[in-house]
Formats: sequence, structure tokens, C-alpha cells
Amino acid sequence: MSMPRINLVVVGHKDHGKSTLIGRLLYDSKAILEQKLDEIKAELKETGKKFEFAFLLDSLEEERKGGLTIDIMHTPFKSKKYLYTIIDCPGHKEFIKKMLTGASQADAAVLVVSAKEGIEDQTRQHAFLIKTLGIKQLVVAINKMDAVAYEESQYQKTCNELRQILQSLGYENVPMIPVSAIKGDNVYRKSEETKWYKDSTLIGTLDENMVPHTSQSNKPLRAVVQDIYLQEDNVKTIACKIETGTLLPGKNVVFNPSGKKGLVKKILIFNSIAEKAKPGDSVDLIINGIDTVERGEVLSYPENQPQNIRKFTAEIILFSDTQIKNGDEITIRYGTAEKKCKVHRILSEIDSVNLTISAKLPKALENNSVGEVELLALEPLCIERHADFPELGRFIIEGKKGAVAAGIVLATSE
Repeated sequence: MSMPRINLVVVGHKDHGKSTLIGRLLYDSKAILEQKLDEIKAELKETGKKFEFAFLLDSLEEERKGGLTIDIMHTPFKSKKYLYTIIDCPGHKEFIKKMLTGASQADAAVLVVSAKEGIEDQTRQHAFLIKTLGIKQLVVAINKMDAVAYEESQYQKTCNELRQILQSLGYENVPMIPVSAIKGDNVYRKSEETKWYKDSTLIGTLDENMVPHTSQSNKPLRAVVQDIYLQEDNVKTIACKIETGTLLPGKNVVFNPSGKKGLVKKILIFNSIAEKAKPGDSVDLIINGIDTVERGEVLSYPENQPQNIRKFTAEIILFSDTQIKNGDEITIRYGTAEKKCKVHRILSEIDSVNLTISAKLPKALENNSVGEVELLALEPLCIERHADFPELGRFIIEGKKGAVAAGIVLATSE
């Protein structure tokens, strides 16, 4: 039987040892073959450098001399209970963009904080970010314990400061593990240096506290139209991706926002007839009663349809030197739909360092800021609350050169 999977994201200030910790997890779990390790060590020896765990990750950033790469996305590590996949190597705007556009989704997060340097602005921003992204499962690694002589007082001081920040974001009873990624203390093995710490190692804590992603099959059906094809025998098929729920042949379905209805005659997956389609499946559908639908429409069962939204409130994160003002007309993209909206009003600007509202009803948001906005749909759209359907509750705002901001939907009204 295959092990349950957990997608893990590791966040933290760039100097707090995040890369070293990921490298250590891969090393101690034997996720990296000895042969590859020998290659890295030999390569470093040639250049006169000593081996460091962070080098296991450098190969993600660039193809190092010798052409050796280790793609972390394809290097899952095993514990006794789960198969963990570390997604991306976050800490920068690309990560935010990927997470908010749904290119990758984390089930859980590890926040890395240095016991030596303490809490920094980026620590607060990353805690805010994982909260915004809807990640509920969190574990903290208090790293660099070796640099503070494994002092319990230093660990407690960091924990106390961090607890206040996390509680203000709604995280309660977050496990905090004193570790030294560089030495391997309390990552996979219990450390003799921290006899005052009685709880589990980092990997043990993850195993005890994490729960795999719940199945999306039990939710109401939602599928997004990707394209319409004309088959050789002049039969039209509708290509969809199932996001939630289960699609069965012989059932009546409805497409929104157009409201077109039909009966599912056949479900094809890779040109073979399927008895059902589940979340994650890309399917071609032959539907009686429907000749054509638009790309971006959302398919559901008639008894539980998405609403046609006129107005919605969202939290948005701006990526670049961009500005969004009250009254602006913008293009948003969710699923495969592109729709025009109007910025009805900006409700607030949020300070992601102090975790407070920095301005109420500002006239504009700009340059990497975070804010809450009210948007009016200028054409029919079916977007959902992120809390209910994350897959249809996140969007990006398109500019002339691609995505300029991303958002999650907090509330909707018809």
C-alpha cells in the first residue's frame, strides 16, 4: 500500500538555515542516493569547499559545475508514517505567485526561526503569508541551537515571542522544536545536547501532528471547462478538469455562469471510457443537449451550483511596481476563465510585518502591498469563497506583462 503524502512548505528568513534544514531532512531520511552525495562531495573537494547541507539545495537554484541537479520537487523523503514532498523553495515573490495561483498547494508548513538571530521582519511576513494561503497545519523549527550553546533560556525566549505573533494570526498550540540543522540535533534523531527538551524530534512531531489533505471527492462537484473539441465523427467533446466532487455518466449537469444544461453521455479519460471522474482528472465529456460552452465555465450538478457573483471581497497581494486604485477596471483570471472586474473600493491596507491594518479605505495600493478590496463583476462570473473551494477561490490580476497581483476570495454576494 502506498504511503499517504503530505506536501510540506518550509519558510523562514533567508539566513535562518532553511536550506540547511531541508538538506538535512533529505540527507537523514536517505532520500538522496549515496552515489549522488559522493558526487557532490567530490565536486566540492575539487573547488576546495567543505560539504554543507545547503549545497544539496543550491542545485535547485542553478545547475552547478558538473551538471548535477537535484530537483526537490522530485525528491520526497520518507518518515515512518508519511511520504513528504517539499514544495518549492519559498521566501520570494515567485513562491507567493505559485501558491496563490494554485500551481502548488501545501498541506502543512515548517517555519524556521534562528535561536541566535531571533524573530525578524521576514519571519512575521512568512507567518502572515502561510495564514493568508490557508495553511492550517504549522510546526516551528527553532534552529541554530548549536550557536547559542543549546541554552534552554534562548529557546524559551524565542518560543514566547513567536507564540504571541502566531496567536495574533489564529495559530494555537503550535509545536516548537529546538534543532540544529547543521549538526542534526532533534531533526531525525534526539539530541544529547537538549536533555531539557522532552518532546519529539522534528520528523516525529510532523508525523504526530500532520494530517494528509482531505479528499476533495466528497465535496460538491466543480469542474472547469478548458476547451471544446470537434471529434472526427463531428461529435463535440468538452475538455474539463475536475476540481472537487465526483462526476458520473448519466447525470444531468449545468454550466455556469451561462446556465446551460445537459446530460453526461460519456466520460473519456485518455480516449478510454471511464465509469467516473474524480478530483485532479482531466476529462473529455460528451454531453447531450449542449452544443458549445465557453472556456472557463464551471460544471456542477443542478442541485448544488456555484452562484453567479456580482460582488466579492478579496485579500490581494501585489507583486511588483504596480498600483491598484479605486475605480480601476481590471482583468482577473481564475480556473481558465478571464473576467473583467472593477475595483469598487479598497477597504484596507495590511502591514504584513506588524500584522495590523496600516490604512483604512486608502485610495490606492501599490508596490508589494497587501490589502482587502471589494470588487464588482463587470461580466458574469462564478468565483467561490477560498474557505469553501480553494481551487475556485483564488485568482490573479492580469497586467500588460502578466500577473501583477494575486488574491483569495473572502466573501461573495449575488
